[in-house]
Amino acid sequence: MEITEVKIYPFDTSRIGGRVRAVADITIDDVLVIKGIKVVESKHGGLFISFPKKASSKGTYVDIVQSLDNEFTEKVRRAVVDRYKELMGIT
Repeated sequence: MEITEVKIYPFDTSRIGGRVRAVADITIDDVLVIKGIKVVESKHGGLFISFPKKASSKGTYVDIVQSLDNEFTEKVRRAVVDRYKELMGIT
């Protein structure tokens, strides 16, 4: 599976104490779109992604999209983070 498009929507929540820096949509093989991947800054300044989740009726969060392959997850993370850094001018 190839990631054929990455769209980044900057969404900085740092002013209110949040760590979300952007939301991303990815297209896989030009046939599947995953919307709402969060780009999050760690406490140490690194960036990671969080796949979309929804709140359950019990107040917990449930994954909407879940990767079962670590290699694919890393491919998505790298594509999203690299595109975010490129867009924001971060080296």
